[in-house]
Amino acid sequence: MDFMMQVAVVLLIIGTLALLLELIIPGFDGFICGFIGIVALISSAVITFIFHEYGWIFVGIGFMGLALLCGLMYNFVTKRQLQGRVILNDNLAEDANTVGDLSAWVGREGTAVSRLRPYGDADFNGMRMEVTSEGAIIERGAKVRVLKTEGTKIVVGELGGN
Repeated sequence: MDFMMQVAVVLLIIGTLALLLELIIPGFDGFICGFIGIVALISSAVITFIFHEYGWIFVGIGFMGLALLCGLMYNFVTKRQLQGRVILNDNLAEDANTVGDLSAWVGREGTAVSRLRPYGDADFNGMRMEVTSEGAIIERGAKVRVLKTEGTKIVVGELGGN
């Protein structure tokens, strides 16, 4: 085995180990391991393709093996009911509606605690809420009324402003 093929094998081993480390190490360090692993695997494939007479066969077999491995891992995760631990199944848009029905707030009057440009805080009988104005800037201390709610967003208008 010539020197370049030895380099390709070492890069293949380093790339595989770095990708396995990516699965274990959380955060940015795991990302770095994954990046190094991908670069090492691609470098190994390029060296094999260039410096071996039948390198394209080895690279093709490697890609088919990688596709097979990805398919097996996907089946393992879905069949073993690991989706909840590995894949996020929750829909955050649906959860936003479970916070509470804010339609009862329509018509309530309060006071702007901060300047609404257009977002800020308003006090409704001792309850401080994050609100948004209809677009106009509302100064601090102005009286406001809840005009409508959009999901978890409370839209207010200045009393006497319209």
